[in-house]
Amino acid sequence: MNIQQISQGLLAKFEKSRLVFWQDTDIEFKEQLEELDINDIEIILLDGQSHLEIKQRIELQEPNTLFLLYSNVAPNVPERDWLFDIRLYSEDFYADSSSMILNELGMRMEFRPVISQYRAFFTNKVRVNRLKKLLPHSANKEELELALLAATLKIDSPTFAGILLDFLVKQGNDIHDESLFDELSKYNLTATFWRFAADEVGYILEKNDDGSTTEPEFIDLIIKLLFTECYQSLINSGLSSAHSIFERFKINLLPIHLDEHGKKDYSDRSGLNSSKRATAVNIIKSMRESRSMGDAYNKLASFIEAELELKNLLGTITSPQDLQRVETFESAEQQFIILLVKKINELDKVEVDALISHRLTTHWALIQPNYAAILKAIRAAKQFYTLKQKYIDGFQYDSAKEMYRAYEAELYKFDMAYREFCQHANQVAHNGSDILKKTGLVNDIETLYVDWYLHDLAITWGKHIDQENLLNDWKIMGVPNQYDFYSHQVESIFNTSQVQKVFVIISDALRYEVAHAISDQINNEKRFSSEIKSQLGVVPSYTQLGMASLLPHNKISAHIGSKVEYKVDGVSAHGTENRKKILAKHNGLAFKASEVLGWTNDEGRQMVKDARVVYIYHDQIDAIGDKAVTENQTFEACADAISEIKLLIERIINRLNGSRVLVTADHGFIYKSSDVVDSDRATLQAQPKGAVEAKKRYIIGETLPEGDNYWQGSLNTTANLALDTENCSNAEFIVPRGSNRFNFVGGAKFVHGGVMPQEICVPVLRVRELDKKQQTKLSKERVPVVPLANPIRLVSLNDKIQLLQAGAVGDKYIARELEIWVADPDGNVVSHKQVAMFDATSERQEDRRHNVIIMLNGSGFDRNISYKLMMRDITQPNRPIDLEPVSVTIDLAIQDEFDLF
Repeated sequence: MNIQQISQGLLAKFEKSRLVFWQDTDIEFKEQLEELDINDIEIILLDGQSHLEIKQRIELQEPNTLFLLYSNVAPNVPERDWLFDIRLYSEDFYADSSSMILNELGMRMEFRPVISQYRAFFTNKVRVNRLKKLLPHSANKEELELALLAATLKIDSPTFAGILLDFLVKQGNDIHDESLFDELSKYNLTATFWRFAADEVGYILEKNDDGSTTEPEFIDLIIKLLFTECYQSLINSGLSSAHSIFERFKINLLPIHLDEHGKKDYSDRSGLNSSKRATAVNIIKSMRESRSMGDAYNKLASFIEAELELKNLLGTITSPQDLQRVETFESAEQQFIILLVKKINELDKVEVDALISHRLTTHWALIQPNYAAILKAIRAAKQFYTLKQKYIDGFQYDSAKEMYRAYEAELYKFDMAYREFCQHANQVAHNGSDILKKTGLVNDIETLYVDWYLHDLAITWGKHIDQENLLNDWKIMGVPNQYDFYSHQVESIFNTSQVQKVFVIISDALRYEVAHAISDQINNEKRFSSEIKSQLGVVPSYTQLGMASLLPHNKISAHIGSKVEYKVDGVSAHGTENRKKILAKHNGLAFKASEVLGWTNDEGRQMVKDARVVYIYHDQIDAIGDKAVTENQTFEACADAISEIKLLIERIINRLNGSRVLVTADHGFIYKSSDVVDSDRATLQAQPKGAVEAKKRYIIGETLPEGDNYWQGSLNTTANLALDTENCSNAEFIVPRGSNRFNFVGGAKFVHGGVMPQEICVPVLRVRELDKKQQTKLSKERVPVVPLANPIRLVSLNDKIQLLQAGAVGDKYIARELEIWVADPDGNVVSHKQVAMFDATSERQEDRRHNVIIMLNGSGFDRNISYKLMMRDITQPNRPIDLEPVSVTIDLAIQDEFDLF
């Protein structure tokens, strides 16, 4: 500081008081004192003079004079200082470098020792400017030091949590980096970091035998942070504190406790109400859940897991419930999955669904699609097992009608569960994991589906076909036939409403259960309503015959030459161009789905503006399933079909001004994932005489023979074909009994053409747009969620609360995902934010209770203050909805003794 700066600083002080003390204890400015040019100010050198005489002069003799009282020694203690009372109402001036820095920072002079300690930091203006931006107003010593650490590391968060997270990320990105503390060491800040580590998370260093303190290691701190979070998660999951795993954990838990000799004390101390433990846990959770820090977390967790062989340790846990809240290490996810599969038949469906629903919201399932796919496969498997248990005595029905209705109402769920299981299991296998195969789940579900469900279903259904002679009168009372689709479904809309245009989506091989999934998804959204019914499909259940039966017609006829051709009122029904001709007679149009999806809004409206009915042909499932090279992708094709058909419906209603949409199919299909074997083949020594078209599940021709291993019938009965049109044929068919195939040519896992319910229970979806009034009346609400206790009382830093899902997800309610936390009266977040999914389908209230662990941050909670439980609906992340807060009392009766050290 030059003489001019000193003069200006002194004059500023004299504006506040006529007496200014200047304690120049480092004797930096004694020689410059004579150079001071400040008019009307008397300088008194205090050292070596009587302070009593000086006191008399400035207070009695010259009470109006401005005095600068300069000294090179520190003041006496108050009781021996004659000038103490004067110091109380005077101003202090400092001109040393530490004081200058404090003046620049706008801080009090009491922090001069702190500035002196970190003097090297202040040699760079860029660092100082960074510090200024981070310093809070009226900062204390701790806040100043945290700001120094943050400014050195070039981070924006002057908190220990932010500083520690920065180090954790850097270490995660380079596990073997040993230079993390180099910058801190330059400015004497390394010891400061470790002091905060002790104060904030309890990382206390023990003493060596010679009394010295052990050296801190950052990798050791990382181990303890991860172990502490894992330990707390195991406790929150309900694992017994007596479990042997905790013997390995206790040496790595925070906070560290020392005995009277400065050695680590591992005696049993749970740390339940330790704010240091809560801070450690929340730092790790914050890192794991951050998009920007998640990758570094994964690398750290993987490194520690391998170094300490934690996979074997976590393998000692034998219940999936005891791991349900553990996300720390990937091996915990793997062990949870293995245990869930092992226990799948011991746990009820409600519990399995709840465990999986929770795990799908957790770290490893969110970042690795394979884990999510495994969990979804297990959920589908449990659905299959639960259905099997319900039908443990087999399928027993009094009539074909009763069995058909049973399939329409519930039996289709076997096929849906199997499809969903296989779809997710295939995804897992394609990603290189064989966990579902190793656990035996894939083989078990496949065996049950093929050897029990399909086998027993086929036997029971076949008995009714024989007993009721159905193939000679292909009708089921109350079930419309597929060949009446246009008159019963399309024309009925025109006859019973003011609708001027109907759109019909025909998806090749869209079987009933897949269509049901589409209907369910539509009804879980607000704008549209979907009603699903079925129609009795034609036999043989294959594309050309099914497509012809769906067209408007007076008569359909078969014409057999070198192949089979179907004509509708004399016009070939094969191919989109011919179907356009048939529809044109009824003021109708036909398009491929790809065309419709490619239209602009204006193009689409122009294309359909004059039409009364618009047929849209969609081909995804059959196009993939009916080829040997792609049939293994059948269930993936089903998932794609669901998405594409939903998109088509949205385009029709939103862009083409359609208000009524019908979705149906030409036929369904049967599929098995396992390779076909000889037992899947129907006995047919050779292609019978009269056969024209021979496929895997059907043969068509004339004067076909009867046999014991198959059914034989006439298409004029099963497809209502006319026999009185020109050059028509009396076409007959043969289909194998059960789910067997005649041959395996062209792929054999995916088949259709027969009379199994999966093939002939053809879906009909009626989709309509809802006006605002109907949306309010018919749309499903997100399920209500309420606490079972109000107000809520928390008695520990990690406490459990129970929330009730007030209704079952189903006809009235849809699932909702909530972010849950505790806030103080000013709205400040005082706990970790937890995510919970509420999607229980059980009607029993006790099955819809949801435990949420509240993990409070920090200390100093006041039992007399009303905190708030905040719940934010994040089902649609871009449109969060805040629910009504619930009062919370935080009554931490006992502060953990760890926080005293």
